[in-house]
Amino acid sequence: MTLSELGKIFKGKSAMWPTGRNITIVMRDPSVPAMKALVEKVMGVSAEEARTILSDPSRKSSVPVVFAQSDEEIVKFVGSNATAIGFVDVYNITGAVKVIRIDDKQPFDPGYALKGH
Repeated sequence: MTLSELGKIFKGKSAMWPTGRNITIVMRDPSVPAMKALVEKVMGVSAEEARTILSDPSRKSSVPVVFAQSDEEIVKFVGSNATAIGFVDVYNITGAVKVIRIDDKQPFDPGYALKGH
């Protein structure tokens, strides 16, 4: 997946996986520091703007967003829902989920687009 494709999912412009199944985004609130950096990189907007876009009620019919309280909740949700995509600290990833490459890079590769600072 490219960073641009991920941006389209976040903005609700791309709602399905290549298999034709609907995508659900699972993440912490955009105001959490790690999410703030993520939405700025992926969506190109501030955390406040991202929260507004991601919380828009009309998204429920395109790409719904589930806000979780912890990375553990996100991993549990994604692990039990094959169409969900979640964002967690790399150290919270378990065997229950699959890591998606972004621009052909894994989280520990140099130049990985979603590395926190």
